Parts: sequence; structure tokens; C-alpha cells
Amino acid sequence: MNSGDSPSPLRAALPRPAPVTWLGCGGLTLAAVFLLRLALGLSLPDLPLTIPRAYLPVTGAVWGGLGLLVGVGLLLGGRWAHRGAAFLAPAFTIWYWLDRLFLVQTDYAARTWPAAALASAVLLGLVAYLLSRPSTRRYFRETDR
Repeated sequence: MNSGDSPSPLRAALPRPAPVTWLGCGGLTLAAVFLLRLALGLSLPDLPLTIPRAYLPVTGAVWGGLGLLVGVGLLLGGRWAHRGAAFLAPAFTIWYWLDRLFLVQTDYAARTWPAAALASAVLLGLVAYLLSRPSTRRYFRETDR
């Protein structure tokens, strides 16, 4: 057996299933949006805000960091990433709705809450569905990382 035939110690026992790739890309997209929020929150002009000035960059750092961690973990096949994604999706949704209900007091937010509720439900359902797929569960059970 030549060295090209031996499996890499960095490779999972199974190839990464498409649902895991999609979830990982979703985590990285979340990370990109919230890391941009962090950067823009740090460079805000001196405007009157209804929230503490640090709120935007802090929440950008928290959700950007968590999205990056879980997204990379999913793509690399970390055993903990399955539970991380299962925790992150509802935690993010709860934060989103608390933020929306208590801090976003605009006519636009009042008019668009049904669409936001539908989108939240669809995304939570999609994440739950992808995490529960047999290929996803088998991948995280058999991965050697």
C-alpha cells in the first residue's frame, strides 16, 4: 500500500454529507454578517441611539464568534458541532425575538413580524431536519475527531 492509499488522520471515517456542509455554510454566513456588524458597530458615527453604544459590536462579536466556531466545527466534523448547531439555532432565534420585541420599536418591525415569525419557524425547522438526517447523525457518531 503506498502512502497515497492510506487515509489521512484529518479525514472523517465517512465523507461529509451535504446537510452538514449546508449547515456549516449557514454558520459561516451567520458569522460573516455578525462580524460585519461588529466592525460597523465599532465605526459608527456619533448618532443618538436608543441602545447602549456597545450593544451592536458586542452582539456582533458574540454571534459572529459562535457562528464561526460552529460553522468551522461542522465543516471539519467536530463531534461537538452537532450539539453546538442544535443549541445555536434556537438560542439565536430567542435572542433575535427578544431583540426585536424589546429594542426594535419601528412601524416596519410591527408590519413585518408575521414574515419574520414564518422565516424563524422555517429556519428552525430546516436546521432540526438537517441535524436529524440519518447521514448527519451517522457522520457525527462515526467521525474520529
